[in-house]
Amino acid sequence: MLLKRLKEQFGTLLLLAIGLFFVIGALSFLDPGTPRRMGPGAFPMIAGLVLVALACIALVRDLRQAADYTPADWRSVGAVAVAVALFAIVTPSFGVLPAAGACAFAASFAVGRLSHQRRAALVAGAIAGVWLIFIVGLKLPLEAFKGF
Repeated sequence: MLLKRLKEQFGTLLLLAIGLFFVIGALSFLDPGTPRRMGPGAFPMIAGLVLVALACIALVRDLRQAADYTPADWRSVGAVAVAVALFAIVTPSFGVLPAAGACAFAASFAVGRLSHQRRAALVAGAIAGVWLIFIVGLKLPLEAFKGF
């Protein structure tokens, strides 16, 4: 019975493993720095710790009470995976704003059926949001458009 319930929690266990991977990787290969001056390993470590904590909470809660098993929506999983990959591929060649647009466009297919106008508004909003938050607001040294 417990094995069956653990099998139903495969996604939660996968998130737990991914979180542990990031924590161990950040601590092993990157400098986390100090709270006043964070190093390159701080964000992956913090994000991994948050993911581990949330996965543990979800796992304990779901094992205590019967949870409904819902199969994975592979279309959404694929859309988000493609969106992340596009951001990583497009950013070095074209800049952060085209990458944000490509990422938002690909991720919009996880939602389901959207009209062309709504999909375009989502992409434009994502580009404007990235520009306003990261370039204007936080003044991060990001190249908005590569070569411009």
